[in-house]
Amino acid sequence: MEAFFLSLATVSLAELGDRTQLLALLLAVKFRKPWPILAGLTIAAVGIHAISAGVGMGLGQLIDDRILNWVVGLLFVGMGVWVLIPEGTHTGDRPRETGHGAFWTALVTFFLMEVGDKTQLASMALAARFDTIIPVVLGATGAMILVNLPVIWLGHKFADRVPIRLVRVLAAVVFVAIGGWLIGEAFWG
Repeated sequence: MEAFFLSLATVSLAELGDRTQLLALLLAVKFRKPWPILAGLTIAAVGIHAISAGVGMGLGQLIDDRILNWVVGLLFVGMGVWVLIPEGTHTGDRPRETGHGAFWTALVTFFLMEVGDKTQLASMALAARFDTIIPVVLGATGAMILVNLPVIWLGHKFADRVPIRLVRVLAAVVFVAIGGWLIGEAFWG
């Protein structure tokens, strides 16, 4: 259960103000079909986080626990710094017209957006730390849905009311605290 809840919390914090929320907003405004967008996001999240957790768990089994705590702790501290860096609006962040509808556009674009993202790294690190895949994937996927669902349903009205800078700072503090805890565990454990 700890792996599930930590994955849910970590990925939720990482996802707030992320470019994936911008994508959710763009798709919601473009297609105005929340259910297919949510379905595409969910399947993409399960896929990317399952791959990430599998890789993380495999690496976790190869690395000594103290070294793993150092690595995972440093990754969390790094994510804390990374979350403070605002993501600009890149031309690559905008979904292209594919002619395949809201579901396929959401599935493909969300999957591609998450490759190399901090949420993917979080899933890898958590699966390595807890030596489990399913709770991490369920927590990470639940977080993606939890954070992006309001954006999908409320569209542009929601985006204007969230103090993104404050959210980024709070998320950074949580990431650094978790990273510090893991590094401390490696150092004194």
